[in-house]
Amino acid sequence: MKIKELGLDDVRSVDWNEDENFVQLIDQRLIPFDFKINNYTSVVDLCDAIKTMVVRGAPAIGSTAAYGVALAIKEIEKEDNCNKKEKLDEKMEMILATRPTAVDLANFVFKTYTTAIETNYSFEDTLLKARSLTDEMVEECKTIGDRGLEIINDGDAILTHCNAGPLATVDYGTALAPIIQAHRKGKGVKVYVDETRPRLQGAKITAWELEQEGIDHEIIADSVAAYLMSKNKINKVILGADRCLKDGTISNKIGTYSIAVNAKYHNIPFYSSFPWSTIDHDSNSAEEFEIELRSEDEVKSFVHKEGKILIANPNSKAFNPAFDITPPKLISGYITAKGVLTTEELVQKIKEK
Repeated sequence: MKIKELGLDDVRSVDWNEDENFVQLIDQRLIPFDFKINNYTSVVDLCDAIKTMVVRGAPAIGSTAAYGVALAIKEIEKEDNCNKKEKLDEKMEMILATRPTAVDLANFVFKTYTTAIETNYSFEDTLLKARSLTDEMVEECKTIGDRGLEIINDGDAILTHCNAGPLATVDYGTALAPIIQAHRKGKGVKVYVDETRPRLQGAKITAWELEQEGIDHEIIADSVAAYLMSKNKINKVILGADRCLKDGTISNKIGTYSIAVNAKYHNIPFYSSFPWSTIDHDSNSAEEFEIELRSEDEVKSFVHKEGKILIANPNSKAFNPAFDITPPKLISGYITAKGVLTTEELVQKIKEK
């Protein structure tokens, strides 16, 4: 990821400091007003960073969680005469409890945890596994950009929702990866950026990432998307996913389902883009996993540089699900490292995997 105004190249939103043995996270809560990299030396603090959305985006959360298992092994090494399995299980459950919907977290944790167990709690091997999973996912996102390039035409106006760019995926992005590639290849694209209430990940983070790349874009209120569709201003929709079931059903940032319904009505192609770590191989339906409910304070307040501003009636309650569910019949295709797949092709690939 390049950050032009700071002169930084190849910066990852999630990384491990080899010299000091701690996790480094770009604080996404501060974007676009400030840029800061935080250091985390304990599992407790790292879990808090996930909960409070210092790091967000399913793949980035997965990478953070994997490094969290390595951090857990480091902590266990300092304890004398402890039951290592019991201690690691406690720390793993702590990590798993941070964000329940994005499946990358669980997938990365279990793979890293398995390595820790199989290597008799070797910190070096566990860290190597966490880094390997992260590197593989980053390369997969790069390939997603290459594969998704085929669906983008010169002059396309593309709607995106929430943030599925380099910050959310350690590097390259999922939904933004093909858009960035198209721009770099000289295709003239314009992006309509849903603000994405209530945390404004689109208005704050996606818009900032597009600015870094010099891509033409406009921020819109979430409710403007259907109006633009009705005026033939949008050629296609590309967004990410926090979980994809075996039948192609996706769970993504709240508001995704509304966009999919409107896109279907207006005959606009709707694509979901994600790495293979976002596949949920265990759940058979959306009823089998938890949709995260977040604080009503996020709906009733805006957070800015100087603090928090109340924008709603203080005595009213607010309902704040972080994600919704979009069925495969509303999805035109899935942009993956294996190509742009139909639902039938995706289901077959999942079975083969």
